[in-house]
Amino acid sequence: MIIHNIEFLEEDTELFPDGSVHEATLAQDTIIQGIPCAGNRSVVFYPSGQLKLCWLSSITILNNIPCENNLVYLHENGRLWNVSLAADRQINEVLHSSGSRLTFDETGELLEYSQFLDRDQWIEGLPCSSQFFVWRYASGRPSVIVLSSNHVINGEEYPRGAKIFLNEDGEIIDRQLLNLDSAHRYKQQVSGIFEINWS
Repeated sequence: MIIHNIEFLEEDTELFPDGSVHEATLAQDTIIQGIPCAGNRSVVFYPSGQLKLCWLSSITILNNIPCENNLVYLHENGRLWNVSLAADRQINEVLHSSGSRLTFDETGELLEYSQFLDRDQWIEGLPCSSQFFVWRYASGRPSVIVLSSNHVINGEEYPRGAKIFLNEDGEIIDRQLLNLDSAHRYKQQVSGIFEINWS
């Protein structure tokens, strides 16, 4: 199926009511709106036709950010929303390591970033598991962590494996329980507190 000179696999293409593509799989590597998108991978568009999500077919510089050939999300204005770094990059005096995921607002300001831990460690008084990224606000304060051991926070005990969501003041706003001892391997989140929706 070819729409606007882009070839998509027909079987899983979803269209908007006006006939434009909402979500589809590219038949081959394709440049869309100046972005090298990987073939046999999903792309998602906004109703305006602006690209929202794709898998990069190569390392690419977007908005002066070196992006891994991985999943990238874009705001409707075309600016980066969420991406994995292809190289170390300093932003706001903080050095972010290659492979870190960054989340930006529509103006290009950093909202949040992931941090890989090579071992369990304490961060701002919280025992953090190295099995999961620690997500931090642009200020450096943690936004999402997974506890590596039981811990009392504000008088309430949380078990090992509790995934804790924090606001910028360090207050708990949500929690989930993960089993750190199961054989199940959890996927790393592509975003922290600022959730990215696929469609």
